[in-house]
Amino acid sequence: MVKIITPYVNDAEIALHMETFWEYDIYYEKDEAGIGSDLMFEKMWNKFPDEDIFILHADMAPYGPQWLEETLEYVNKHPEAGMFGLLLLYPAKAEDGSYYIQSAGGRFTDDRPDHYGSGINIDPETGMGNTFKEQLETDTGDYDNVREVAWTTFGGCYMRRSFINSVGAFSPEFEWTYNRDVDFCLSARAVGQKIYQIPVRMFHQESRDNKVIKAQDPRKLQMEFRNLVRLVDKWSNTPQWKTLDIII
Repeated sequence: MVKIITPYVNDAEIALHMETFWEYDIYYEKDEAGIGSDLMFEKMWNKFPDEDIFILHADMAPYGPQWLEETLEYVNKHPEAGMFGLLLLYPAKAEDGSYYIQSAGGRFTDDRPDHYGSGINIDPETGMGNTFKEQLETDTGDYDNVREVAWTTFGGCYMRRSFINSVGAFSPEFEWTYNRDVDFCLSARAVGQKIYQIPVRMFHQESRDNKVIKAQDPRKLQMEFRNLVRLVDKWSNTPQWKTLDIII
């Protein structure tokens, strides 16, 4: 059994999400206290202690109609993996008509966590974006395979209950949100869990809820920076702090 969970902040946005995903049994919960997506995930998955979890962000939309069925096929085919990340695409196209990639798994660049893909901030109101990476990746088939990666983002992902239980609660030294997911993935891998990226596509606007909370409280940016420092101090000299990109 798998339970889909979706925390949210914006009521209007979640109404559209419910309409888009009307055929799925999704558990929604509003982040009334502004604790951030990470702690909301933990709060919500603890309510379903016997079920696997699919984390679906409030700013995600299906690329194809069979996204969950396709995901479950990979989950059943690869019992050796505990977590499966989907291929996340920005709702924005390059000149050749291909979509830009938001995340095709986690890696490490210049001793910091990074994504295969990413690099665009899209304004939810205008749909316009600005870039923060020189090279943007487009979906041209390079990730049309199953790959083992070092970590993957907590969104558009399937997590076996055994994967969650192998770590337990989020590490208490982290504040608010951001980089808890990286720490959780590395902690799971340290006890033998595997993380796979699968070529099931989904659209992701990216971090709209967390950005809303952060815009209302400038202290959140300082918390985010301290989390990065803690993550690097904790993992940079370990075997887990190494990019993986292994085709299965």
